Amino acid sequence: MAPITRFAAFKYKPGTTNEQKRASLDGLLKLYEENAHLVNYGPRGGRNNNPEGFDKGFDVVFTVQFKDKTARDEFIPDPKHVAYKMSIMDIVADVIVYDFEEGDYGY
Repeated sequence: MAPITRFAAFKYKPGTTNEQKRASLDGLLKLYEENAHLVNYGPRGGRNNNPEGFDKGFDVVFTVQFKDKTARDEFIPDPKHVAYKMSIMDIVADVIVYDFEEGDYGY
């Protein structure tokens, strides 16, 4: 089966401190370290530096590559993943999560 790439972006709520943002990032890194058996790489990301203005206000974007759909589907309900999502809900205003198989455009 083909690898699945996850693109995810977080938009923090106004007033979120840098310490809270750092804790969110540290939690994300730890989550994927603990689930390294499911991924080829991840997370890779950073903040926007494109001057065109199409960032939609998102603060940070990252990608992760799961080994395949089975690995991604194992990750989604993982208790550590669910706990991480719940831990950041108070500081995140919006999230995009988009999973895709490279080259599969659906047409």
